[in-house]
Amino acid sequence: MIKRFKAWRSWRQADNEGGSSGTGHHSRRVFAQARRRRRSLRMVVVLLASLVSALIALGYVSSGTAGVGEYLSVLSRDDSSSASQEAATGEPEDSGEAREEPIPEEITDDSPEAITHRLAVAEIPSIDAESIKGVYESALDPSWASVRVEGPEDEGTYVVFLRREDESWKARRSIRADEPENPEYERVVLSGVPEDLIESVYPQSLGSDPSGPESSALLAEPVETDALPSVEGAEPPEPETVADEVPEDERERVDEGLEDARQEIEDYAEDYDGTAGVYAQDIKGGYGYGVNPDETFFGASVMKIPLMVAVFTKIDEGEVSLNDSFETESGDWAGGAGWLQWEEAGTSHTVEDYMWMMMTQSDNVATNALLRLVGGPAYVNEVARSLDAPDTFLYQKVTSERAVVPALDNRTTPRDIATILDKVYTGEALSPDSSQKLVEIMHQNELQSSLKDGLPEDVEAAKKGGWLYKVYDEAGIVWHEDRPYVVAIFSKHGSEDVEVGKALLKGISKGIYKAQDG
Repeated sequence: MIKRFKAWRSWRQADNEGGSSGTGHHSRRVFAQARRRRRSLRMVVVLLASLVSALIALGYVSSGTAGVGEYLSVLSRDDSSSASQEAATGEPEDSGEAREEPIPEEITDDSPEAITHRLAVAEIPSIDAESIKGVYESALDPSWASVRVEGPEDEGTYVVFLRREDESWKARRSIRADEPENPEYERVVLSGVPEDLIESVYPQSLGSDPSGPESSALLAEPVETDALPSVEGAEPPEPETVADEVPEDERERVDEGLEDARQEIEDYAEDYDGTAGVYAQDIKGGYGYGVNPDETFFGASVMKIPLMVAVFTKIDEGEVSLNDSFETESGDWAGGAGWLQWEEAGTSHTVEDYMWMMMTQSDNVATNALLRLVGGPAYVNEVARSLDAPDTFLYQKVTSERAVVPALDNRTTPRDIATILDKVYTGEALSPDSSQKLVEIMHQNELQSSLKDGLPEDVEAAKKGGWLYKVYDEAGIVWHEDRPYVVAIFSKHGSEDVEVGKALLKGISKGIYKAQDG
């Protein structure tokens, strides 16, 4: 399925030797060849995608969508048994998630609504005390509760799930309740949460089908907003530029491009109350620069980059092979991008094919299958820390859903992701073969790329994007002829218009390219 283009390594070796006048000509020639191969691959991919779509459609007709039905029926059974076990034992069933590193301990309080208020008001500009609407306490397990947060019309409803531990409440899970027709999408990240709290998310839709579940008996307790703690409302941070070890003779060029990126971020804050950040590293020069590089953002599908590094780490350690095949399981299911969500659980693919689907189709089922393969989020987080990315944290499975705040979701920073990509490219993270293969797969990503849209047409990039509600992210390796670089761009809490998000990423990418190109 995936062809290797070996030109990448020869370009990298020639470029890193530096100094020769023929380097620019060599890289142009090599990447012209790579583009021709890529176009050929693109045609093959399109044909394969068409064949797959036809087979899926045939399966729909012949089986009445048995594939997704198989996933969801087993998923529902798994969740029900999990809730039953927890009600009996008081402990959530092990889901492979990294429970040894919960959210920060300071996010605790003596009531569920107080914690939720602290979390939401301090993070989202449009949320205030009046947004905290109701508290549900689980009858199956009274140590659990949920709190509804009703934002302005464009923000929608969030639900925070909390657990009482050692006489204080701690937030554990959160969803944006925007899938009343497909609540199974949100169940994916609610492992361990009692079933009655899950049902209470959409009480109006429960019990309407006599063959379905009974309506939740839980009633919301009103929130006394006067009793909530005082919390300063959120505002987008003032865009802060940083320049790390930028040589003096490079500084003027970098500053000019960085100012363009900073202005894009400032305009986004002023126009949409959004927060954005970027960090870039010059691969040959070893210096970096950015705007708000250490702000924590929702990782979205950009989290698939550290996961892929973790898979290749297992390959380098001899525990996994690209040609190993393994089956999907019901617990891998997630909605969103990719076609594996329509396959029956139990179908088998190779590790290489799972990675290809994860990075070129952003397939969430493939992603969660690989996450299971490496041992869960804890291992990915360990690999990230080993690569000097301490603020990158895979908190739960990768899905199309998002939490109210990054602290209850998969999260990272622009600096962390740029650092990981830099270490991959320079060979510090993986073996030469694994580094090359990882970049090849990223380079084959043909999905829409705002990062690429901000570059001259003839400049190649290996990239991965991701978006959730009001979240637009992208990171990649850009092969500038003289100054190749890595860049990571993230945003949150801004416009719900995807086109506005695309324009933001494109503008920031354009500014960073200017900082490299002059």
